Amino acid sequence: MSTTTNDDQATQLAETHELAATEMQEILSGQTQTRGETDAVPPGEIRLTDEFRQRLRELSKLTPGRGLTAIACDWAMIAACFTAAIMFPHPLVWVGCAILIAARQHALLIIMHDASHFRIVASRRWNDRLSNWLLAWPVLVSTEGYRQNHLAHHSHLNTDDDPDWTRKEGKPEWEFPKTRWALAKLLARDLCGGGFLDMLKAIGDLSSQKPKADEAKPRPWGKLFYYVLLATAVTVTGMWVPVLLLWYLPAFTILPVILRLRSIAEHFGLEGEHDLNMSRNFAAGPVERLLFAPHNVGYHLDHHLFPSVPYYNLPQLHAALLKHPEYADHAHQNDSLLGLRGKSVLNDVLPA
Repeated sequence: MSTTTNDDQATQLAETHELAATEMQEILSGQTQTRGETDAVPPGEIRLTDEFRQRLRELSKLTPGRGLTAIACDWAMIAACFTAAIMFPHPLVWVGCAILIAARQHALLIIMHDASHFRIVASRRWNDRLSNWLLAWPVLVSTEGYRQNHLAHHSHLNTDDDPDWTRKEGKPEWEFPKTRWALAKLLARDLCGGGFLDMLKAIGDLSSQKPKADEAKPRPWGKLFYYVLLATAVTVTGMWVPVLLLWYLPAFTILPVILRLRSIAEHFGLEGEHDLNMSRNFAAGPVERLLFAPHNVGYHLDHHLFPSVPYYNLPQLHAALLKHPEYADHAHQNDSLLGLRGKSVLNDVLPA
């Protein structure tokens, strides 16, 4: 993303978000020459006005109640699914509840992703505590480990220094375009547990990475105490069967399918010519939002451009960006994920 500003403007923007002091200075540093009002802007670059920068500062401010309320709602739906499955022990009820729980696990991970940018609460320590307790540790990952991987992904998008890219590069399962039958077999493999070992390895990689020197060091005893307390509570309440079948089984079967589809939507089947088509936005209807695209995750391009903006402000950021002709003309955007309307992500990754 090539933009211009002076050091004071970059500093003001960074004050709304401690971690953004690095990210946003890369975006709004004075590293490029200042463009005049009539200068042509190459594809993939946006000339940002002072009005937009002020809007960006506003959108980067946290509203902790919104994120915490979303977390509470996700857990309330999970609790409702457990309750329904226990009250109505029919296989179809359990399958339906397992699907919804996997979708909410994904939703929790999306907010954990925001936490990796310190976007839940202003206190970095409490940001990570809340994220680990409520979002990351329940699905066996850590916020700090994910952050190490994810910030490198932001800094070196789709290059050999991008850990997400190098982890997938050269593997047939991540090569596109792919036939519909090949994609269906791949998703069926995930659903049947074929990606179980890959997911365990990914969990291990994310959980073992050490935080940077300026980050608070996680205390291993805290995580151990968390799991001991959780296991004790499950044992005392006699909930091991529901927990294993409705929480962990979906986490290693249904959730990998959701994560694969989302990963495809974010960075595959794209031109990769400039920053506006290195990742994509995709719209999502109610069903797709429920199952695959919670918490505005479809605005992935916008997130990469301005990672200081919390997820609940991404629609407003998108509306502001659309006012820039360079963005409106060159940003890669799809009308849906699975083809429920317009040109979908699947249209990009499957042969015509």
